[in-house]
Amino acid sequence: MFAARTLPTLRAARNQVSRQVRTYATAPKEGGSNIGMILAVAGVGGLGYLAYKNMTGTAKAKTTLESYLASADPALWAQTKPANPGIDGKTWTPVKVKAIEHYNDNTAIYELAFTGEGADQKTSGLTTASCLVVRSPEGENAVKDDKGKPVIRPYTPVSPPGHKGSIDLIIKSYPEGNISKWFAGLKPGDEVLLKGPIVKTAYEPNAVDKAVFVAGGSGITPAWQLINHALSLPDDKTTFTLLYANVNEKDILLRKEWDALASKYPGRLQVVYFLDNAPAGWKHETGYVTAEHISKYFPRAEGDKVKAYVCGPPGQYKAISGAKDGMKQGEVGGALKDLGYTTEEVFKF
Repeated sequence: MFAARTLPTLRAARNQVSRQVRTYATAPKEGGSNIGMILAVAGVGGLGYLAYKNMTGTAKAKTTLESYLASADPALWAQTKPANPGIDGKTWTPVKVKAIEHYNDNTAIYELAFTGEGADQKTSGLTTASCLVVRSPEGENAVKDDKGKPVIRPYTPVSPPGHKGSIDLIIKSYPEGNISKWFAGLKPGDEVLLKGPIVKTAYEPNAVDKAVFVAGGSGITPAWQLINHALSLPDDKTTFTLLYANVNEKDILLRKEWDALASKYPGRLQVVYFLDNAPAGWKHETGYVTAEHISKYFPRAEGDKVKAYVCGPPGQYKAISGAKDGMKQGEVGGALKDLGYTTEEVFKF
């Protein structure tokens, strides 16, 4: 088992940067409330909208990722079943915005605190891998579609399943996003409604020898959940390769945290970044993830038990794994098909 070691805090990793949208796909739209679409793209929906330029909330509080990253407690990520869950899949549970921490100029981390008796001991209750869904409360500011129905959107928390007292969501801006723009207007003390978990897939330690996760933009949140969980299990020997694509260097979410995680688990995690617009001296890859890149960073020998996970914008799904078939996985296509991956070896979030 790897010894726990302090990771750099998220706040130290902050960069004040401007928004860019990945050129090979459109950003998620939030114009309706179709639950089938929500379940199908729940992995991609981990990010929304931000207009805050500075952190708001309790002054000098250890907010969001900072407290549990600094503690580097693997037990928080090792949860394999719900522990004192604060939400459920049948009713909408109200939580309060405790703090909003600026990540860059279009992304923030929202700390959503449980309320009521025993609130400080409640957890998300999510298993790996799963997400939750979000909606606004009723009232004059309720977010509804053109048919008057509440707009519901999925998010994958970036806080560990075992984190007590609150759930943290990283929210990225999309100009056309209904829920995104609503989040931009929230302030500490405001209410958000949550429901979940929505189980995407059950992670089984040592089910495969090694796994690759191809992520794009906001699709990084399911990778953060799944890989943190796997690395926290002392008896799990599965190794991971993360291939993470963005437009510009400033768009890379959780970069400092990924680098720290790879440093902490050098034998189990390799992280490779891809940029459309690479700066001078860039030491990772330029352009889109291709079959050649997958073969280079994730070679497989005969007899290897492997798994490929994919989460990103529609264009990336098409290029890497083939699109999903509604709520179903659909046939394997793209680069993974060219490399001979079977439907059992590919999971699309």
